[in-house]
Amino acid sequence: MPRLCVFLLAFLPALVACVDDSQGPVPEPPPVPEFDLQATLTIAVDEAVLPAVEEFHASTAGLQSAAESFCSAPDAVTLEQLQDRWRDAFEQWYRLSLYNFGPLNDNFVFPAFTFIDSLRLRGTNYLETVRSEIADDISSSTTLDADYFAGKTFQRVGLLALESVIFETSTGENSAAPADIVAEFQFAPRKCEVLAGLAGQLRFQASYVENGWLVDHLGSGEPYRSLFLSDQLDDGTEPFSQILISGQEFLDYLQARNVVTTAAPISGHAWEAIDASIDEVEVLLRGQRGSSGSVFDYMESVGQLNEIAAVEDSISQVRQAIADRDPEMLEVTLGFLDGNFKREIPDSLAIDLGINFSDGD
Repeated sequence: MPRLCVFLLAFLPALVACVDDSQGPVPEPPPVPEFDLQATLTIAVDEAVLPAVEEFHASTAGLQSAAESFCSAPDAVTLEQLQDRWRDAFEQWYRLSLYNFGPLNDNFVFPAFTFIDSLRLRGTNYLETVRSEIADDISSSTTLDADYFAGKTFQRVGLLALESVIFETSTGENSAAPADIVAEFQFAPRKCEVLAGLAGQLRFQASYVENGWLVDHLGSGEPYRSLFLSDQLDDGTEPFSQILISGQEFLDYLQARNVVTTAAPISGHAWEAIDASIDEVEVLLRGQRGSSGSVFDYMESVGQLNEIAAVEDSISQVRQAIADRDPEMLEVTLGFLDGNFKREIPDSLAIDLGINFSDGD
């Protein structure tokens, strides 16, 4: 072999190495998720969304039962039990509110959620409206049956109307003293009819939502759970996107509408309700204790540990604002968590929310 050829062959490996080095290191392939995203979606629905649906329905049944017990023997003890049942329903509603889609919001004109929580629609406080309505119902001769309450508009029913009936008198001073409330029920029997009618309507809405999720959605013959998990949503939104968008919208609502200073104006139970909402956020992201395949589990399996830490830090800051009863800091920290639902969480799951956020957080 000619000397020139031997010389070139000897230096060929070095030349190849130089060429490879000029291209830089070969990037590592992305980690293969330990969990399937569809399975993670199913866990989110079955361990977070559906329990919230069922527990809210159960809480409305408990409230209705407590109303019947109170009206059969109105006194301070049964009133306290009734008020506790309302507080429980209110907290359960703030857990379910994270998932304001499907049966909760499947009617363009009369969505169920508005008949449960009138504040949620536009942030309008209808307290004076419900007070006036309750006083008129007690003093009128109208038959206060189920059909009458079913015909009321959303501003006159729901948790706020029940709060007024249960936590104050209907007289001009709207006394919150338990003795005054009990006395009014004793001397104005129609107030018990108002209580029964409003409690029945709240349970009706909760039953509609539960039936839609578990039995039959809008006459389709299929439960919304099946339609949702099989990606058969009417508007074409991907299921996981729908969950995250709904969560983001609720967190944005809490801060934008100053809910902690507006909701539950008589009972003063807003802080506890928002705390329950954050409990629900954690259930959605972490799953139930002892289970695996949650949103956080999926994020960890693809190496998004910093993103998980960011979300956990936001939750911790919201918790501190709640513990401090600091409305201004609550608004700020809810904004952090709202941002996590827009960015860190969907980005980690490789989910396109399909909307353009422009609130600048």
